[in-house]
Amino acid sequence: MITAGFIVAILIEIGLPFVLGYLFIRRYRTGWFLFFVGVLTFIGSQVLHIPALQGLTALFQNGTLPTPPVTILPYFNAVLLGLLAGLFEETARWVGYRVLKQRADSWGAALTLGAGHGGIESILVGVTVLAGFINSVGMIELAPLSWYDPLAGAVERIIALSLHITLSVMVWLSVSRRNAWWFVAAVLWHALLDFAAVLMVSFGWSTWAIEGMLALFLPVNLALLYLMH
Repeated sequence: MITAGFIVAILIEIGLPFVLGYLFIRRYRTGWFLFFVGVLTFIGSQVLHIPALQGLTALFQNGTLPTPPVTILPYFNAVLLGLLAGLFEETARWVGYRVLKQRADSWGAALTLGAGHGGIESILVGVTVLAGFINSVGMIELAPLSWYDPLAGAVERIIALSLHITLSVMVWLSVSRRNAWWFVAAVLWHALLDFAAVLMVSFGWSTWAIEGMLALFLPVNLALLYLMH
């Protein structure tokens, strides 16, 4: 049974981005080009984001930057990691829209780019899970896991995709309406979700407890998309 759970999770993590991309492209007549621009914006953000995290970590470890007191350290880390993720990823989206200009000046384009941006993250997670599944296929049934445990990753990707699409629309509104507050809202909304996730991990919450709490963001993201349309 646990093998079936892994297979379903992998299919969702790898397949859902392409399904969403196809639906958006067919509905709004955008094109796979925009989907892959979204992929590039995610990759570009991580090319800068990951070294920035490593650099900050080194500065804290060597004492160049003072380490916060232990009592507030989990909150400090959650705020810092959330804001950095928001700044790097929303800036990458903003650059993507500015470069594309008229080619991305539509609601459908924003949705398509968002599916690509969040989709490549989901696909990479799915490929990693698939590689681990293949390498340990003979031992998985012996693992002390329930059949539904592998699905936690799939649930997380669904929530993350809803977030990335919502954020892409926010940044698109910032560019198309020349209103910086939409960009600020995207950074802060991204930071809030990441803050919650990091903090729950820091406090040792179980995987399903974390996913259950993060699932509260899903209907909010859908409501925001409806209101922004």
